[in-house]
Amino acid sequence: MDSPKNEYIIGENQHLNYEFFIDNKNNGTVQYYCFYLERNAVLRAEFFIMHADVELVVECVLNGNGAHADVVGVYGAHSNNIVRIKTVQHHRAAHTHSSVVMRGIVRDSAQAYYHGTICVEKEARGSDASQENKNMLMSNSARVVSEPQLEVLTNDVRCFHGSATSRCDDEQLFYCSARGMDEKKAQHLLLYAFFSGLLVSENLKEKIVELIE
Repeated sequence: MDSPKNEYIIGENQHLNYEFFIDNKNNGTVQYYCFYLERNAVLRAEFFIMHADVELVVECVLNGNGAHADVVGVYGAHSNNIVRIKTVQHHRAAHTHSSVVMRGIVRDSAQAYYHGTICVEKEARGSDASQENKNMLMSNSARVVSEPQLEVLTNDVRCFHGSATSRCDDEQLFYCSARGMDEKKAQHLLLYAFFSGLLVSENLKEKIVELIE
């Protein structure tokens, strides 16, 4: 059975914020969100995936000149969780702006897959788009695959993407231990810093502590 598409229209000059929390109650589902932005519309959408087997699809369609969309995602996978995230930033009008930032912690034998596409149409001159995916691996069995993609049909744009996957920095852990901090507490501190400043929603910020435990 096809999963329903959750569609949102951000009208001309509207400024709207959304927050979404996805946990194991959503196991095995596809969560599909599509945002349509009209002229000078401003969107901020924040997603939080907590220990769930889920596929998240987020699409932003910037239909009006001057539209601006920021999408932020935090995810944590443990045990045998499989998290799949797909984002699409579709610029269809001039002087539009979009950014996607996705950061996750992957533990045990969990797997995380990210595929992001920035698509800029010929008419979308002056567009500015960015995409970032960063992951922290917490075990040798954890797996992450990150695939950024650009489809740009005009030259008068600014587009970039970045992807990084790493472990907690040994030098930083040593620095913490030299000051009397045990390894677990040091890891929590570094992971908290990894997500620091990412979310605006107070409700979702409170869940970060639980995620990194």
